[in-house]
Amino acid sequence: MPPTRRSARAGVLRSALLFAPFLAVTLVALAFIIRETSAEGASSGRIAGMVLVTMVAFLLAYQVVQSIRDLLSQPVETTGPVDRRWSRSDFFLFRNSYIFVEKNVFRLEPEEFIEVDLGDTVRIVHYPHTSAVESIEVVERAGQSKEPKHG
Repeated sequence: MPPTRRSARAGVLRSALLFAPFLAVTLVALAFIIRETSAEGASSGRIAGMVLVTMVAFLLAYQVVQSIRDLLSQPVETTGPVDRRWSRSDFFLFRNSYIFVEKNVFRLEPEEFIEVDLGDTVRIVHYPHTSAVESIEVVERAGQSKEPKHG
């Protein structure tokens, strides 16, 4: 496949830059709720708000931390068979395509998804924490062996 893919590193950087401000706002909101709870006393609304905001903060923090870890690391290579492939719409707007290889889920560009079939052995260069794909190559097609048949 031609290496026309957008840079995975740029995608990881975009992810960190996108989620970091939301994390900051969420942490400020959490601090406000905690301050109000300690000053005014615990109410069911404050406790529920604190639980919800804390869960959102953990999810955002996880994404930011994983993106930063990838920015500080180098891409790795995974080779294995495509165990599963699927597409789905995210937020009812964006159609994304995924494959499952060696216990990792990778999101592919539409043209790459068309090239990869279930059972194909692929070599994927990706970042280790976010699984952002730098490149993908089909090593062996499903049902086709590189070894010559003896008969």
